[in-house]
Amino acid sequence: EKSIVLKIMCYNTLKLDKRTSAMEKLNIQKQLDRFTNKRLPYWEDFPDFELYMDQLVNLGNRYLTGFLGAPLTPSMINSYVKKGLMSRPLKKKYNATHLAELLVISLLKSVYPLETIKNYNEQLLHEFSIKESYDSFAQIFNQALQNGGYTKPLPTGLSLSKLTKHVIINAVIYKMVGEQLLQYKSKHDHI
Repeated sequence: EKSIVLKIMCYNTLKLDKRTSAMEKLNIQKQLDRFTNKRLPYWEDFPDFELYMDQLVNLGNRYLTGFLGAPLTPSMINSYVKKGLMSRPLKKKYNATHLAELLVISLLKSVYPLETIKNYNEQLLHEFSIKESYDSFAQIFNQALQNGGYTKPLPTGLSLSKLTKHVIINAVIYKMVGEQLLQYKSKHDHI
């Protein structure tokens, strides 16, 4: 059974507000369900062949649907490569490493400046093998997403890198959930 911490938290908060009708609560829960039913792919979900730029863009957009406001573009990817956030393609072909880097950059850039993301990639995304590091990111992200940004509570004895990943990911998820709630509120201003 999926965790419903976020729905319970928001429902309990709204329950205290007598002005919020049952229908409004249900609508808000539907908005929040958009996140609890999504997940990042794991490394094993990536194609095991090389991709051209347009394929990388299409696949990245498919994996990030519902997480990003604006779709990925080739110029974004070229910029990330030029700024050293992503590895350079080999003979204009991209692989799973590039896809992992692109997904992480795309999620983090909604909250963090590119220089911070570059440091993250250098220190944490390439901490172990790229496969292990990306899968760790995806696992923490998916778990936090299911829990509405909460990693109920943080396990004790986390390494500094794991703790950093948890905090960074929670910030991204809180931003996505906050934007969703603000969007709903602006449509239903009487909440």
